[in-house]
Amino acid sequence: MELSMFNVNHGFCEAVARGLRSGFLGPEDYRRMGTSDSLEDMRSALEETDYGTFLQDEPSPLLVSTISKKCYEKLADEFRYLKAQTVEPLTTFMDFIAREKMIDNVCMIIQGALNNKAPAELQEKVHPLGIFEGMKVIMSETFDIQGGFDDVYRIFLVDTPIGPYFEEYLKVADTEKDEMPRAGIETSQVGGILTKQDLEIMKATLKKAWLEDFHSFVQGIGGTTAEVMGHMLKMEADFRVLLVTLNALNTNLSTEAKLQDRNALYPSFGYLYPEGTRELRKVWNETTVRAALEPYSKYLHLFDQVKQFYESETSGEGRNMQPGFQSIEDLIYAENVHMYEMAFEQQYHFGVFYAWVKLREQEIRNIRWIANMVILNTKEHIDDTIVPIFQPRL
Repeated sequence: MELSMFNVNHGFCEAVARGLRSGFLGPEDYRRMGTSDSLEDMRSALEETDYGTFLQDEPSPLLVSTISKKCYEKLADEFRYLKAQTVEPLTTFMDFIAREKMIDNVCMIIQGALNNKAPAELQEKVHPLGIFEGMKVIMSETFDIQGGFDDVYRIFLVDTPIGPYFEEYLKVADTEKDEMPRAGIETSQVGGILTKQDLEIMKATLKKAWLEDFHSFVQGIGGTTAEVMGHMLKMEADFRVLLVTLNALNTNLSTEAKLQDRNALYPSFGYLYPEGTRELRKVWNETTVRAALEPYSKYLHLFDQVKQFYESETSGEGRNMQPGFQSIEDLIYAENVHMYEMAFEQQYHFGVFYAWVKLREQEIRNIRWIANMVILNTKEHIDDTIVPIFQPRL
């Protein structure tokens, strides 16, 4: 059925996404950027790639944040062009991709509001993919954040697709441990609830809700999309479990009193779910983490690779003392790139759109890392962190 009907509605969009694949930076492009002596040289190197003259209107001296922002804007423009060609259910699928960035933007502006910063001051940090209706009102110079959270809550969290995730989070956040979640939250209560909450935990909770919702939607589509995207989202869920578990080590989230808060961040699907997740809910140190991951050789190997990094953190040596060690985030980025590349090997599915966005984001991280190394004059460390995309296969 997919063979005969997929291209009728989605063939053009998939062809454009596969065409955009050819625009990723190659080894020669990375070599040219790596030999740059300044950000001006990097601008010239990028002009010879698919990025073209996207920095030509930027005055000297260039900043790393400017390069990164313009890269994200280019990604957002291409994403919006693709989305404009779509029909359902692909349009909703593209919406789900953008929701992750909406969560980032909302959490950043709430953080700013709690610190009494005007949203207009945060304009530079806004992710262009996560911009939505109502954001222009919040970001305007005349918007008064001192007026409380009522307007922010109404515009951001009621009139956006991530509103339901946020409402669910607020209901749970406003309960004591032994109480049942409330049926609803008054807008006047939002400020008081948010002031008491850890915003990083809030962001992780919202992303968990988004991931579970996205997975349900993808399974509802069925076919090759459910197979390819289901695999990618399950891996994403497992990596999120590992991230939360390892980053909670040596913090108060690994204490018995706070284990419940940490465990609430584990998604309710994935290859680790339910047996692996059940074991990981009980862990509190490296030894117990290793025992819980014993049946999962791939994840155990990842943990063994990063174990020294977390041990050096515990001993106070820090990452700067141990340049060879990598955090779990670095290794997950590398694992994800391979997984997203493989999504392009199958046809007639929506996974290529998600994979393309994620690979382009990794490419922007690579560019930002190279730019930082050029500025710090430590170009010998460039290859430590960048993850090449679609490397030539020998």
